[in-house]
Amino acid sequence: MKIIYISLFLINSFFPQPFLPTVMAVVSLALFGLTFFETRSSTRYMSLLLIAVGLYLMWTYQVPPNGWIKACAFNAPLISLLLTVPLLSSILYFEPYQQHLSDIAVKYVSSPFRFYLVVSTLLTLLASLINLASFHFVHQLFRPLAKKFPVKLFSSALIRGFLPNTLWSPSYISVAFIAQYVNLSWLDLAPLGITLAAAGIPLLLGLGWLEYGRASKFPPITVPESSNASEASRKSLWKLSFQTAVLIFMIVALEQVTKKSAMVIVPLVSLIGPLLLALAYGRSEAYIDQTRDYLQYRLPLITNEIVLFTAIGFFGYALGISDIPRYIPLMINQLGLDTPLLLLPILVLAIGLFSTVGIHPMITIAALATSLPPGSVPLSTLQMAGAYLAGYMLYSVLSPFSAAALLLGSLTQQSPVTVGPKDNGGFAFLYVALCIGIILICF
Repeated sequence: MKIIYISLFLINSFFPQPFLPTVMAVVSLALFGLTFFETRSSTRYMSLLLIAVGLYLMWTYQVPPNGWIKACAFNAPLISLLLTVPLLSSILYFEPYQQHLSDIAVKYVSSPFRFYLVVSTLLTLLASLINLASFHFVHQLFRPLAKKFPVKLFSSALIRGFLPNTLWSPSYISVAFIAQYVNLSWLDLAPLGITLAAAGIPLLLGLGWLEYGRASKFPPITVPESSNASEASRKSLWKLSFQTAVLIFMIVALEQVTKKSAMVIVPLVSLIGPLLLALAYGRSEAYIDQTRDYLQYRLPLITNEIVLFTAIGFFGYALGISDIPRYIPLMINQLGLDTPLLLLPILVLAIGLFSTVGIHPMITIAALATSLPPGSVPLSTLQMAGAYLAGYMLYSVLSPFSAAALLLGSLTQQSPVTVGPKDNGGFAFLYVALCIGIILICF
């Protein structure tokens, strides 16, 4: 059913037919029903609440049948992206990249700060394409070395290295979702996102130096130089970097040529990009193995996202056709919050803080974006997008329910509260403050 869903979405995106939206809505409802009882109880309750509110609004405002069809599949682009992005990680298995990385990294990891530097930098590079899968890859790679260093160091390097990509990468649901709701293409959003991401890298490295760069606090650790860090390993890693760059270039180029959004192009590239690279590099067998693993194990596990984003889409569409959005700007004006200096931090904090009590940031962003259309408040569309991106980034650290905190807590055998707000909340707020300053001054 999930493959049918993806196929229908791509066909309708490139070859639209009058009957396809109806078929897409029916398949969306069927997929929602089939996966509903496989999700966490919190996801089910939140989804039912969103749908109940959406039904009330749709019924109250007497939405015609065409509106109901649109509401049921409103977030089809986002769900298709979530379902296909795991295929991008196939390129990691074309060669023994983990061994090559281990051979090279062991030469340079001789102190806590160097370990922090290598882990966070590598995580940032890999996560730009493969998202959360980078946690598994890098954690497995550095787990033996991590035993030589403070426990907090490893988890902090991982989650901090992950954060910049939530602000710019076209394969991230945060970027795709926000681009859709503010009606911007990824190319329009990229200058802002890349600027915010680039600003975060010196911040995470600088803070890491303050925490782990002083020899008096942590003595240097002797790591024997690896004889396996050969030229062949370095060439192999350059090949991985090139393949990653090719996939990102394909996304950008196809978006420019087809004039389709990244939410259409990323699923397409996820399906065909790794296949083309496998054929070009003679790695068809590895690609087939990874595709089989995706179909048998990874794809069936994607259930919570389907249910939640279907419900968010239904709720967001219903909210958009109601009269509620026009009251929010009036309320902002009456409270005296109608200046960028006040409004921008409030939007960011609302997304981040609501997420700490279990309200998914996508729900908050959908409600805000629907209620605050361009021109209704003294923020440009790009500034609004920046506020939503910064808020989502804050959620990734502050919320113990965030996918990043939950996954990292599981990998490092720590509480999501520890790896998230306790150890890295200060960094997250510093990063948010930096983002707000850049948005206000430069955009």
